[in-house]
Amino acid sequence: MLRILGVVAASALFATAAHATVTTIEYTGSDGEQVTVAYDDATNTATVIGGESDGATSPYTFDEAANKLCSNDAEGAEVCVTFEGTGEEPKAGDTASFTTNDGRSGTAKVVSIQ
Repeated sequence: MLRILGVVAASALFATAAHATVTTIEYTGSDGEQVTVAYDDATNTATVIGGESDGATSPYTFDEAANKLCSNDAEGAEVCVTFEGTGEEPKAGDTASFTTNDGRSGTAKVVSIQ
């Protein structure tokens, strides 16, 4: 899951609302490991909250048409996350399944939108 810290962003489900500045998402992998990331849509920067990588930041890109977010992990490898989503404006508590380009999967939950 730590490889996700550099990639995570939003899908159509998690696309930041027009008025939002920061969207915080908790990722839970199928192995039970969790990571929480705050996405700043003004700077396209993802910041890890808590754990051993607390405060680590990474730029990200988001392809809305593909619901795909890509960035580099802590080791510099590209990691992409693809979300299943409805395209509706997100709200706290929304969840969606995700898969990564390296075969991992899990559930992402919107913790807050500010």
